[in-house]
Order: sequence, then C-alpha cells, then structure tokens
Amino acid sequence: MKRLCAVLFQGWMGVAVAIAAWSLFQQFSLPWLGVLLSSAAPLVNRIWPYDANVSVNAKVRLPLVSLMVMLGVAWVLLTISDRSWPLWLALGSLGSFLLHTYWAINDDVSH
Repeated sequence: MKRLCAVLFQGWMGVAVAIAAWSLFQQFSLPWLGVLLSSAAPLVNRIWPYDANVSVNAKVRLPLVSLMVMLGVAWVLLTISDRSWPLWLALGSLGSFLLHTYWAINDDVSH
C-alpha cells in the first residue's frame, strides 16, 4: 500500500508540473506559478536532494520542501479568483506530499 502511495505521489506531482508548465507556456497566469512551486519542489528533491532533513523539531520532515509546498499553495490561494484547475492541483500536491512524507516513507517501528 505504501508503494502504491509513493507511485501515486510521483505521478500526481509529475502531472501537476507538466500541466502547470504547459499552462504557463500557453498563457501566463499567476496561480500556475504556485502550482509549479508546490509540485516541483518534492520532485526536484527526489532527483537532486537539496533538503538535508534537518529541523529544530524532530517531527518535521523535509522542512525546506515543506516550506516550498506551503508557499506554493498559499500563492495559489491568494491569486486565484475561482475554483479552477490550479486550486485542485495545488491542494492535491499538498495532500499527496503530506501522505507520502509522513506516512508512506515512515518507518514501520512501533513506539
């Protein structure tokens, strides 16, 4: 089940990045920048690990990636005027990032 979640996470992020890049290429719109930031940050970290996973709080995983995902979602929420694709892609990116980071890659150790 966790492998399925990881595959869905990478698939969702890839689709969101592709749609955001295509939409920005077709017609520049501010909400798509937020979608691109919130969905590209975890994918870039998987390819080129720039987040050392060091945080003041031991329960926070990937603080730099989390910051970029949250900033991207906030950007979409601030710049969008109606419920359209950028909103759903950004919220889906946030949800899949949280599920993947805090559940799918969590160690199976009982406390």
